[in-house]
Amino acid sequence: MKTKEEILKMSKKELLDYKWSDDLIEKENNNSNCSDCYNCSDCYYCSNCSDCSNCSDCYNCCDCYNCYNCSDCYYCSNCYYCSNCYNCSDCSNCYNCSNCYACKNVINFKYAICNVEVGKEAYEKKMKELGIK
Repeated sequence: MKTKEEILKMSKKELLDYKWSDDLIEKENNNSNCSDCYNCSDCYYCSNCSDCSNCSDCYNCCDCYNCYNCSDCYYCSNCYYCSNCYNCSDCSNCYNCSNCYACKNVINFKYAICNVEVGKEAYEKKMKELGIK
């Protein structure tokens, strides 16, 4: 965070740009009804989570974004009703999956796209092609 002297020397444009910087955003939590969460922002009804944002009704998740009703998930985004997943995106109702994209109702999948396991190399190539991760 900038000092009082630094703030007073800034122009209007600099102040408006600074307003949206990570320096200030990290200080805001805006969490509601969360318990035992650490360094989360804009989360609701979560517990035991860390470094998450825009999540709700999640339990024991870490580094997740925009997830709903997930548990024990790590590095996931836009996931719903997932459990024990790692590095998944845009998935729903998945269990014990890792490196999945746009999967639904699957168990124990790895390196999958739209419920098809494609293998590590093909998965990474397609994610790069799509500009994801």
